[in-house]
Amino acid sequence: MKAMTQRTSPTKRHFRGQPRPARCLEVQYRLLDQDPPEEQVAPTLNISVGGAFLLTPDPAPPGSKLTVTIQLPASPHHPARTVTIAGEVRWISDGEEDPVHGMGVRFSRLQADDIVELNDYFSSLTSSLNDDIDLG
Repeated sequence: MKAMTQRTSPTKRHFRGQPRPARCLEVQYRLLDQDPPEEQVAPTLNISVGGAFLLTPDPAPPGSKLTVTIQLPASPHHPARTVTIAGEVRWISDGEEDPVHGMGVRFSRLQADDIVELNDYFSSLTSSLNDDIDLG
């Protein structure tokens, strides 16, 4: 398994133990270090039960605590509901030569039911980038 490094400059690289499929959806997040925590909205470049890359022109510094809220649609097995997940910013992409700006977030403290439901939802998403997300 490759070690994860924090990306705080263009010369450092981030590595994750497993690739995360390209799944794009809009999420809400709150940086808990802000007083009061302000709700923000961001699209994801990728997301799984382990974490996500949130596209944002102003990423929070590595180590920042946040919550990420995902709206789950109704499925044959589950009613529609909202899941809020605790997370931590692990790395950022904000250099001039970086193609996208944002932050890599690792999720924590997920309940077993949430993991099952999130896996079902993420599996239903397309693995191609949504046309309405502008990366350039």
